[in-house]
Amino acid sequence: MTEKTKGQGDLTARTTRFLRTDDGQRITICVFAILATLVLVAFPGGNFALLFGTPFMFFVPGFVVVRMFFWKDTSLEAKVILSLGLSVLVIILLGLILVFTPIGLNSDSTRASLVMFSIGGVALERFVPRLRAKKSGDETLSPNYAPLKLDKVVVAMLATALVVSGISLGLVVTADYPSRTYFAITDQDGMTITTWTWPVGTNFTVLMEMKNGEDGPRTFICQAYAYESDFWETQTASKLLQKGEKWTQEAYFILALTGHQRFDFDLYIQDGTQPPVLYANLHIWIHMV
Repeated sequence: MTEKTKGQGDLTARTTRFLRTDDGQRITICVFAILATLVLVAFPGGNFALLFGTPFMFFVPGFVVVRMFFWKDTSLEAKVILSLGLSVLVIILLGLILVFTPIGLNSDSTRASLVMFSIGGVALERFVPRLRAKKSGDETLSPNYAPLKLDKVVVAMLATALVVSGISLGLVVTADYPSRTYFAITDQDGMTITTWTWPVGTNFTVLMEMKNGEDGPRTFICQAYAYESDFWETQTASKLLQKGEKWTQEAYFILALTGHQRFDFDLYIQDGTQPPVLYANLHIWIHMV
């Protein structure tokens, strides 16, 4: 055996011993959670994201829970299977929590919740004596366990994860996702406005785009005007929109003055005979030369 091969063997042995210890597993979980989060942010949707994201979502969260509550007297095979099942359950619960918070459920909040759960769970398991006592005397992940034998706790947790997963999948598939009202302004070609300097005498034209995402028909009232200026008249238009219907209204200003001017665009929504309610205000600054 060459010295290089012997060195590689020693490194592998030391790594294996390190990963079998409680602190080694804790450190590995924290490092991997942080690394996976960085990879997911830097390479979204790529091969690296798939390589790091899959175990980060479908193994690490459950493994943290297993270390907290189901470590002692559980076989290696049961720990692996339980980690997979509990990971699904943790992801679903975190998703439900995010949906009902102001943060909302998105890729950023999902990554943040996973890394916080992983590191927070490791910290609790490490520093809360009651959780450590559940694993007293079990300092290694020994491969010399008996063949796979799922106890009642493992079976119950796996069954719970599968049931919750099935219910959540059914809700996702059968959900009637409502549309949402939106209000936007674009240039006369329907593109984002990127030109802010205009020569005097130009006809500055914008399109006000709206969609009724309310739960029924509504009257949409839009206004276009120059902020704190009486030089340009206020332009007003209204239309009854059915649920999900879109509307595009043109507004234009003849730029006859030099200097900076702010142009505002307001959208009011009226439900039947009730007074109109201001939904949104959009504005842009134009430099006229």
